[in-house]
Amino acid sequence: MLEASFYTNQSEPNFLNRIISSLDRCVSFSWSVSFIKKAGLILLLPHIEKALSRGARGRILTSTYQNFTDIASLETFLELQRRYPHFECRLEDHSFEDDGFHTKGYLFEYGDSSFESIVGSSNITRFALLKNKEWDIGVVSSKEYSFFREILEEFNFLWNKVEPLARENVKTYEIALSYAIVSWDMDYSYDKETETLNPNFMQRQALKELQSTRNRNINKAMVIAATGSGKTYLAAFDARNFGARRLLFIVHKDTILTQALSTFSKVFGQSRTYGLYNGEYREMDKDFIFASNQMLSRHLELFAPDEFDYIIMDEVHHAAASTYQKIIDYFKPSFLLGLTATPDRMDGEDIYQMFGNNVPFDLRLRDALENHLIVPFHYYGIKDDLISYASDGSAEGNRLLVQSLSSSLHCSFISDEIKKHRPEGKLRCIGFCRNVEHAKQMAMQMMNLGYSTAYLTGSSSLGERIRIFQRLEDENDPLELVFAVDILNEGIDVPSINMVLFLRPTESSTIFIQQLGRGLRKYENKEYLTVLDFIANSYLRSVQIALALGSLSKSGVSDKLALSNMIRDNFSSLAIPGLEIHFEEKAQEEILRSIEKTNFNSISFLKADYQNLKSCLKLGPNEYPKHDVFLDQETGVDILHFTKKFPSYYDFLEKMGEDVPFFSKEEKEIIETIYEYLPLVHPEEYLIIKELLNGKKNENELLFALKDADHFKEDTFRYALKVLQDRFYYTRPSYHRTLVKKDGECYSLNFDFTNDSFKDWIVSLLDYGLARYQIEFYNVESKLKRSYPYTSFSSLLALNSENLFRMMGVFKVNQERVIYIDLRKDEQVLSHLKYKDRFLSPSSLQWES
Repeated sequence: MLEASFYTNQSEPNFLNRIISSLDRCVSFSWSVSFIKKAGLILLLPHIEKALSRGARGRILTSTYQNFTDIASLETFLELQRRYPHFECRLEDHSFEDDGFHTKGYLFEYGDSSFESIVGSSNITRFALLKNKEWDIGVVSSKEYSFFREILEEFNFLWNKVEPLARENVKTYEIALSYAIVSWDMDYSYDKETETLNPNFMQRQALKELQSTRNRNINKAMVIAATGSGKTYLAAFDARNFGARRLLFIVHKDTILTQALSTFSKVFGQSRTYGLYNGEYREMDKDFIFASNQMLSRHLELFAPDEFDYIIMDEVHHAAASTYQKIIDYFKPSFLLGLTATPDRMDGEDIYQMFGNNVPFDLRLRDALENHLIVPFHYYGIKDDLISYASDGSAEGNRLLVQSLSSSLHCSFISDEIKKHRPEGKLRCIGFCRNVEHAKQMAMQMMNLGYSTAYLTGSSSLGERIRIFQRLEDENDPLELVFAVDILNEGIDVPSINMVLFLRPTESSTIFIQQLGRGLRKYENKEYLTVLDFIANSYLRSVQIALALGSLSKSGVSDKLALSNMIRDNFSSLAIPGLEIHFEEKAQEEILRSIEKTNFNSISFLKADYQNLKSCLKLGPNEYPKHDVFLDQETGVDILHFTKKFPSYYDFLEKMGEDVPFFSKEEKEIIETIYEYLPLVHPEEYLIIKELLNGKKNENELLFALKDADHFKEDTFRYALKVLQDRFYYTRPSYHRTLVKKDGECYSLNFDFTNDSFKDWIVSLLDYGLARYQIEFYNVESKLKRSYPYTSFSSLLALNSENLFRMMGVFKVNQERVIYIDLRKDEQVLSHLKYKDRFLSPSSLQWES
């Protein structure tokens, strides 16, 4: 009997799931696949290992045809051969002379004497297994059928003609590849006719927004862009669009100056002259000057206030320094541009106000990944049964813990995992350690295992760090492992890093994302960053991993059920190109247990989260994060996380004992009412409140003042005016206050704001809400496929809110229909009301009414 099935990446099951299912139950597998990439292989590797671990025989035949298969995949197969005697790989390298090797066949034998052959178009690459239009046919048959015998005979013929995979033929292939690989092109296009460098897609979007800002006669703005996404190139392209004749580029570290100068010279070419102004050079006569803030602030009198028509301040989150403020106050450029990856100020102050709250473009980590501005990462959550954090805390406990972390047994375990996931080419790995002693011991133990190692700490000089990182980057230097303590949060990027080890229980999602981001900068031949995370029995650490990875979703995730589902699904719902997240089964169970026993809304959890955030921001005991800090999605912390248990962030800070301004009961209730609108689904309510802080206005005056605001809509404006006056009925908390009143034809705020501290807090909150809206809901598409509370949903559609509580099945909005469905039916629901509502597929819904 023959059973045939057709598989694509869209079928159910799809090709990848069918291969996984077959691996999970076969007694042997024989594959002949011409092209294999590690990025695709990792999708199958856990199941290959599981099959081999239970005794299944495995044979994989691949090729060097067209120099496509990567070294990292072959290294993986060498390691599998070492660990499993019943696994063998063979590498076809011109064994058939000029005939191309282009097979894609997957053969399986099962315990019931049945066989399966899957033959078609799919190689083992990420795109082939997840995205491409591929066709494959699977046939299940008994042994006596000639169909299977013919395929198996052909496989054995090829197998016997090809040499076994060994270190020698991998090395030969690697040498051949070194002559064949095309250099990475920085993702910028080069126009040969005009000899100009042109921006990539995301930079073109940013440039459009910057030009729009200037068209509205705004002369300063801040751009937020993830580390490694090309901020300096963006600044150079915008200066070129602006037509800058005399430009000043300011940095806080001399090490960045020459790199910035080089970038601008590539964009402007010989049309401008370039000079440095720092402790070593004083090249003031050049068109474009690249200056350190320290040196510039000491010699401002040598320049006229209007000397420069375009000024750029790099890493502007350092603008807290008095030197930066002095420079800002002195110069009067035609345009001032601030650049930062992390807009949170270390002293908690508001840098948004320094740029007039003008943030025309905000490119976060997810955006940078989606648009290929940085490399994706392949994350492996590895269960570490050798380490226990039960004794963590005391001095003796810490000493014993470091001993365990750096023991020879534990280091052998780490080494095995490195070999299993080792990227192609030279290993350039950073291991994040618990403390100095841990870093020292790790460097020593791993050196004993044959690695070339070094360690760096917060006390290592800048020169020493640069020297070590240059060695790590040098292809001819043997250094491959650097163990670090508290150094990669200081703005030092090492583009060549291709692996990161998390060797300590970092109980902060913020630090986790920051350290991860340091390895994502593009580098020649670097396809992705490999992340090995060793998960022991630290439940806080487990929860923070989930929160950190969940922060990469479009709206951030801190809900327990949503996080648990994402963990079970290996975060596939993130749907970021090239991103791979894999948890070992035991590691997954550990994290799910930790999430289950954690009350995300408990005071203790919120307090721990808050203290982690403060620690990451290096805030003192009398400092607290201002609203703008929470706009940095890379912190992995949402301000609304703190308002689930408290009516406002202000109330939360009060309960934490922070030194916040004193507000009256009425003022607190006003703040709490304004918080109700977060997250904004349209900006009009906040725009109206902000404008009325300047005094009362009639409707036409309000319209005139707001008509040019980003995303402003006149019809939503009129709806918002009614909402602010509580013209629509729906349940309100006891603290709710009516925010706007109407006297005659004029509107005014229905509360007193003569208290300057209170007004400042309101302005900061309004600016936060509007900036967050800009990030989250910048177009119609971004409002789809999200969840909303009732009140936010009515606001989204500008509905009369009283209709929300009539239990209506269908509600008409213009030409569209809103359908109300309780997908989760409580046990108490009467049987005749338990409609069979469910999703049949991602695009099909079954609904009864």
